[in-house]
Amino acid sequence: MSSSFLLTWETFGATVFNSTVILRLLGLWLSYRLLLALYNVSPFHPLHRFPGPRLAAASFIYEFWYDFVQYGRYSQEIRRMHEIYGPIVRINPEELHCIDASFVNEIYPVGGRIRDKHQHYLNSNVGPITVTAFGSRLHETHRLRRGALNRFFSKAQMLKLEPKVQQLVQQLCDKLLAWTGKPIDMGEAFNCLTSDTISAYAFGEPRGFLDQHGWDKNYKGALEGFTSSIYIWRFFPQFGKLVVLAPYFLDYMPEDFAALMREMYVTIPGHVREAKRNPKAGTIFTDLLDSDLPPEEKTEYRLAADGFSLTGAGSETTANMLTCATFFLLSRPDKRARLSEALERAGVDPAGRDLSWSSLEQIPYLYGFVQETLRMCHGLSPRLARVARTEDLVYRGDNGSKYEGFEYVIPRGTPIGMSGFLTHRDADVFPDPEEFWPERWITAEGEKNTALDKYLLSFSKGSRICLGMSLAMCELYLTIAAVVLRVAPQMTLLNNNDDAITWDYEVMIPKPKKGTEPISVVISPN
Repeated sequence: MSSSFLLTWETFGATVFNSTVILRLLGLWLSYRLLLALYNVSPFHPLHRFPGPRLAAASFIYEFWYDFVQYGRYSQEIRRMHEIYGPIVRINPEELHCIDASFVNEIYPVGGRIRDKHQHYLNSNVGPITVTAFGSRLHETHRLRRGALNRFFSKAQMLKLEPKVQQLVQQLCDKLLAWTGKPIDMGEAFNCLTSDTISAYAFGEPRGFLDQHGWDKNYKGALEGFTSSIYIWRFFPQFGKLVVLAPYFLDYMPEDFAALMREMYVTIPGHVREAKRNPKAGTIFTDLLDSDLPPEEKTEYRLAADGFSLTGAGSETTANMLTCATFFLLSRPDKRARLSEALERAGVDPAGRDLSWSSLEQIPYLYGFVQETLRMCHGLSPRLARVARTEDLVYRGDNGSKYEGFEYVIPRGTPIGMSGFLTHRDADVFPDPEEFWPERWITAEGEKNTALDKYLLSFSKGSRICLGMSLAMCELYLTIAAVVLRVAPQMTLLNNNDDAITWDYEVMIPKPKKGTEPISVVISPN
């Protein structure tokens, strides 16, 4: 290397990296951020008329404090904002939040009205998840990817899958009844069930989690590895790009995060390759590979991404709801007694083995028990913002409601969302919202009160409603009925305290205070 080149490089380095240049660049960046914050709170910003804390409107620092520093607690602060400012508040420079349940069908419509996702929310997705149907920002991209998957998760298709779900539910009950005298973490147990169910359907065979000795191997650890880091990716999206290096460092990662990366980059891509080798296997992937999706949507990377998305959607949230349902069964003996009586009156097999999802859905009290579990346990609890790209949205508070007189025009292109946690706790819709009360879902005539369904956001709403909703409902009905009839009489709840199901923070799903004992039971011998 010539001396002249060395001299040039040294001169360049001394110029670029000296303290004066660095301070000037930092000053320019800070000036830009300050000017942007001033614009965000100025009358020139299209959202300046919407109420909320000035700091929240000025920058993402406000949200960062509650979700990153205090970890997953912004929904609590948003609730306080609504108490002060009314039905719609500005929660960051770009985004609005609505708490009025009557506006749900405008934010989450059906019928082809365009709704994109907010990029700030999508920053939580990393690696292959960014190319899933769930991770699609644009309405058109989501529609293409979702359309290819819809038929696999229709209710008619789930009725065909029901015998397999029934088999796995009975296997779970058999294992629970054989596991006497030792504490069982029901979150782990139900994750074994839901993980085996979705893997059996998506990949052609269950992962064998119910076959293992014990309960601790399932998808729970991998998914918690993902959800525990969402605020890092959301506020520092540039770090998310480093996830592509994960397969090379699996042996050096924390166990849960390594499990996540192994599923994402090793196990599920292996299922896609197997589908290519065996196109007559009859799995979701063989059908997708044979579908009319464009070639770029059929790559191993893309299809494995959807496989991981299905795994997450089909396991942790449903397992969480089943765990909460078990807590309510055992901590509210009056509700359990009434549910047992309702099953008996409906002629359900008292042995809890010959069950029918379609028949169970018709039992009003079981319907109420399931719906109230969904309300109390939320599913995905955080706000789910949507962007009406082609239309302004007009909000008017209903006459006679506490929001009467409030009127807003939400400009097209503005992210606005609702939170399951807040909507499900709206006392105007659900009186005594902290009470587990299945009766609220039953009319005075003893029929199902389906009028409340439109306020339930456990599976989101509209064109982006959860793909796996029918599968989740099948599992909920069959499992709750089987547990009530077969296992609950021998179950003792170890932590009979509502702290176990009390929302404290959220990482996609609601979580109790750190250090709270998991919902666990002991099975006594028959």
